[in-house]
Amino acid sequence: MRSFRRTGHFTLRLPVVLAVLFVGCAHTVVVEIPPRIDLGSYQTIGVVEFSSNSTDKLNQFATQRFMSVIQKAQPRVRFLELGSQTELLKSVDREKLDPGAVKAIGKRYGVTTVFTGTYEISDLKPKVSLDQGLSSLSASAVVNMSLNAKQWDADTGATLWTNSRYGEWPVGNVEKESGKPVSFSISLPEDRYGHFVAKLVYGVTDDFRPHYEKRKVPRQ
Repeated sequence: MRSFRRTGHFTLRLPVVLAVLFVGCAHTVVVEIPPRIDLGSYQTIGVVEFSSNSTDKLNQFATQRFMSVIQKAQPRVRFLELGSQTELLKSVDREKLDPGAVKAIGKRYGVTTVFTGTYEISDLKPKVSLDQGLSSLSASAVVNMSLNAKQWDADTGATLWTNSRYGEWPVGNVEKESGKPVSFSISLPEDRYGHFVAKLVYGVTDDFRPHYEKRKVPRQ
């Protein structure tokens, strides 16, 4: 009986011992996960200059940034810049960008897929806060921005992929404490929009970039 208890006790602990040994024999490696969407099969990809509801001059910047991020992740991708949407539609005698227009663009320019994008910039929105003692005031201004991108099949006009990102960023701040002068700081929205657009573009292109994760594997 005494021997049986010792043997049973050892058997219960054996999986724990093996697990500890297994962990001790494992090491961590960084594994590259390929992009969810591989654009390498397309010979030439058309890109329409991104459009916006804003009067700033960021359309070309947003378009160039979009292509740059994708080409950094997939160096063999070749883009054909098709210009602004307005001029492009005129070249194929169309009034709006729809499946029929995309097919006409594909036929005229020899592209099998087309990317389009739009971004919107809101008016400045104030945010004011007053402490409970009414002794200090803090006010700031924020801007909301969104970016939507789409990939079209130039043969059928169907949507192959679409993605969007949204963000809110501060562009100014005013503070007033009791007995102290007003503290004021602001950066012109036009000077910071480029940075915000770059962040939105990076988020939108997530499906075209590889990712990396750590995994434990047994040592050889």
